[in-house]
Amino acid sequence: SLTSPIGAESWEVASHHNITWTLRGSIPSAKLEYSIDGGATYPSLITASVDASLGVYDWLIPDSLSTQLRVKITNTADSTVYDASSANFTIKGALTITSPVGAETWVVGSAHNITWTRFGSIANVKLEYSTNGGTTYPNLIIAATDASTGSYAWNIPDAIGSNLKVKVTDVDNSLVFSTSTSVFSIRGSVTLTAPNGGEIWNVGASQNITWTRTGSFANVKLEYSTNGFFDELQTTLIVAATNAALGTYAWTVPDAIGNQLKVRVSDASNSIVTDVSDANFNIKGVLALLAPNGAETWIVGASQNITWSRTGSIANVKL
Repeated sequence: SLTSPIGAESWEVASHHNITWTLRGSIPSAKLEYSIDGGATYPSLITASVDASLGVYDWLIPDSLSTQLRVKITNTADSTVYDASSANFTIKGALTITSPVGAETWVVGSAHNITWTRFGSIANVKLEYSTNGGTTYPNLIIAATDASTGSYAWNIPDAIGSNLKVKVTDVDNSLVFSTSTSVFSIRGSVTLTAPNGGEIWNVGASQNITWTRTGSFANVKLEYSTNGFFDELQTTLIVAATNAALGTYAWTVPDAIGNQLKVRVSDASNSIVTDVSDANFNIKGVLALLAPNGAETWIVGASQNITWSRTGSIANVKL
């Protein structure tokens, strides 16, 4: 009498499970076979002979994916003495996701491989992602891709967050799946386009700081440095938050005369997302000569005032 598997079991390829039976009478040995068509035929041999008195056989589950499996045990000396599983059981494959498994940080618009290992001849897998730590997986990556490749090139979507997971599922058996071990992150990116080095901007003038962004983060923070950001103590805030989607900010150039200036743009909610001017730019003061400015008639030996205005903290002038 076969006691396991008797039906409704679900065993994974390459795992070990015991086939068990009870024996009445002095049967010396038994043959074990299995069926994938609900017991209509038993073409697959497990073992030609096992000591029947043991009552157990350690079976390494084969790659025979089906929901209509049955096992049959037969007296090797008399084929009329046998028993079989009373109902169908299942052999299923297994999947293990190997990337992303957690702690990765991937950038919107970049390409990264989702990778997995499979056990058993699973044909296709479905890929999905979660933004709530795996509570739900409402976001489809692809409905079916070849499971044997073990890899899928994913163009990272605009799903900025730090609570993401990926799920890989056997298309033919939704009970066979694997998810990222822990959460990973998707972040945006930003590129400063001006000032990017070599510009000469005058104190008091209005100049546009410009950037491009990838991903839908809301605001950027703007800062400048007078020493190329070598010393954060010399970093000055321009604006704590301005609309990132605009890609531009009208800056009234401050009285920060020098030739080692850089601007930094950052995601206002994630300082890791940042970019800095590629090279230094200059801020210069402005001088305007007021007198003499033309048409005056001055007499030799008289005292006349040369006058000017300055914008910015120019210390001395040469006349």
